[in-house]
Amino acid sequence: MKEEIENEADSFWAKGSFSETVSSEELKEKIKTLHKKSNEDMDFICRKCNRKISAHNKDWHAGMCDDCFHKEYFEKD
Repeated sequence: MKEEIENEADSFWAKGSFSETVSSEELKEKIKTLHKKSNEDMDFICRKCNRKISAHNKDWHAGMCDDCFHKEYFEKD
């Protein structure tokens, strides 16, 4: 049973997971862009490839364009 619980806990951090800690003030600001599309407010730059990114990507995709975000968090070996 203990081994099953440990395996379940490990699965949270499995390939394809992304999480970050933010303060309550940061969260209030990020909530404003939660429902924006990836092509709205293209006023920011991807921190990996320097392409223009949206406010949503800045706040919810670790400051990366969709391609870089998916490569970073979902295409790892």
